[in-house]
Amino acid sequence: MSSETVEKSQTAVWQQKWFPWVIAALLAAAAGLLIWLALSQQQQKRDLESEMELLRETVTTLREEAAQKEEEERLIHEAVPVITNSLISERLTALQELVTSEYFYTNSGKYTNQNQIKIIGKDINIPFTSKGFIVAYDGRITAGIDLSEVRIDVNETARTITVTLPKSEIKFHETIPDSLEVLDERTNVFNPITIEDYNDFSEDQKAKMEEKAIERGILSNADAEAKRVIESFLSLIPGMDTYQLTVR
Repeated sequence: MSSETVEKSQTAVWQQKWFPWVIAALLAAAAGLLIWLALSQQQQKRDLESEMELLRETVTTLREEAAQKEEEERLIHEAVPVITNSLISERLTALQELVTSEYFYTNSGKYTNQNQIKIIGKDINIPFTSKGFIVAYDGRITAGIDLSEVRIDVNETARTITVTLPKSEIKFHETIPDSLEVLDERTNVFNPITIEDYNDFSEDQKAKMEEKAIERGILSNADAEAKRVIESFLSLIPGMDTYQLTVR
């Protein structure tokens, strides 16, 4: 048998003996590769699902935070107080007539009167009919504003409140009765002193004392005091610190 024949015979035997094992090994390797690929795809799928779940959780968290922020902003907006014209008017009405300045004085005055007759269009004093008196007394004058004339402007957008006050005026004037003192009195049987004489004298003196009080600044002082008092009073309203208050 030639060497070539022997070599072929050995090759055939090797192929018959080892070829199935080689095929089996290749198949096993292929199966292992397929299994690895399958497992790898499953892991990738799990990783993708995990990422998707994390993304969904993130989106949910962001939505909850946005909803919470929106609710907080709504509560903050609702918490901002709203002050209206009617609210301020009601508060000012509670003050009623605001007296803001007082003027005390002591005054003395002289009253004289004599009966007259008219002759040829002229007033002629009648002799022996003169009468008069001199009195001293204390008085009190108060000045303030009329709250019903206050103008209120609330600008909710700009958060401003403007209160415009009327000018002060004389509100009350009294003569203190216990202080009245008659220093001199001259009456006449033909022209006696009457209550009307005292009343006329009192009204005339009141007008003069009011003019003097105005000259000495009672109305300007009342304007300044009214502004101060109303600013202080309105600043006590809850939420007023969120507005710019102007009283003029």
